[in-house]
Amino acid sequence: MSYLTSVTHTDGFAPPVDRSRRHHRQVRVLRWIFQRDKDETVVCELGLTGEDSEYELRVPAQWNPTGAAIERFDDALTAFQRHAMIERLLLDEGWALHAFESEKVTVH
Repeated sequence: MSYLTSVTHTDGFAPPVDRSRRHHRQVRVLRWIFQRDKDETVVCELGLTGEDSEYELRVPAQWNPTGAAIERFDDALTAFQRHAMIERLLLDEGWALHAFESEKVTVH
């Protein structure tokens, strides 16, 4: 079997293309941290999915009226409405907002 090798000559130097990060990108994640009695913590996170097609809300299942730890929504308004519902439940149970964070995370 014979192999054909193609060699391309260029007049200038072209640096190699870095393809190692082509599928990595960053998305913003909003994080609410609630505390009760200084030793109990609940973290609620909201961010876009890696495909930018849905909003993903993460919260401990026991605090979500649906019983799901992860919920996905087609639009931001509905996701924020669910978060507000969960926040109201937490506040009614004696929790307080301890911190709010917004950070970019890398999606692989």
